[in-house]
Amino acid sequence: MTAARHLRLSLAIVALFLAMGVGLEAMLGLRVRAWFDDPLRRELLRLGHAHGALLGLVNVALGWAMERLSTPPPWATRIRLAALLGAVAVGLGFVGGGLWHAPTDPGPLVLLVPAGALLMVSSLVAVVLLPPRDAEPGPKS
Repeated sequence: MTAARHLRLSLAIVALFLAMGVGLEAMLGLRVRAWFDDPLRRELLRLGHAHGALLGLVNVALGWAMERLSTPPPWATRIRLAALLGAVAVGLGFVGGGLWHAPTDPGPLVLLVPAGALLMVSSLVAVVLLPPRDAEPGPKS
């Protein structure tokens, strides 16, 4: 995955989850009973909106950091994919857990949240720990 594609997809994730937040606010303002009267659904949808948008922005920053820190290209591709999947998994995990849930427990899709969080954290740690591409060992002349 290229840096440009990562940036475009990251901004698309931010736009998607921010638009979802606008929709949620409209439903609350219009007192749509299906959303307003279910506190667990309301909370999980808010968490999905907030985490999805925030992790989309983290992806934008991560893309910038990888270019700035000269992350080696083979690693950069994997890190970008993991970070994007992590952001989407966390956001959709909260949303799915809120849309289809039991009376007192979130739905099973909420299990995407820890998996996505692990992908995000591992992506960030990898960028921190990897040596820059110009520091890689090579043939000495």
